[in-house]
Amino acid sequence: MIRFMGYLFYTLFVGILVYWGVKYGQYLKIQADRTFNGHSVYAYISCYPIVIGMLLAVPGLISRIQQEGKWIIDWQMLLPIGLPTLVFNISLLLNNSFLYKFDWYRLIFSDTRVYDISGIVCGYVLLSSLKRVTLTKEKGIAAG
Repeated sequence: MIRFMGYLFYTLFVGILVYWGVKYGQYLKIQADRTFNGHSVYAYISCYPIVIGMLLAVPGLISRIQQEGKWIIDWQMLLPIGLPTLVFNISLLLNNSFLYKFDWYRLIFSDTRVYDISGIVCGYVLLSSLKRVTLTKEKGIAAG
């Protein structure tokens, strides 16, 4: 029952943060329309989904915190998934004119859902790549 209540409160917490985040994003878009300055909207579009992805990985991180062992980084997951998705989301902030030359980037840039998906994957992978391994006493071999 405690576990059930924990997940229920976690779900409510994430739901409230998503609601506040969407409201804040709408506020930023209104401000950008008024001031003709879209930098804050681009920062929001780049970073907010990463935070949501990290929030989704929190239950797994909590269970790993409760385990015994040494912390490691799962580079085999972080480098091929986390790094490209992070670079992709951050590329929106860089405003690199080189990327606008490519049709595929202009197409992706026209719809922010791609940044949402990429950012959620990035945030989830960033926290999920933190692992705990235990050393077996007899052989000194890592078991994860």
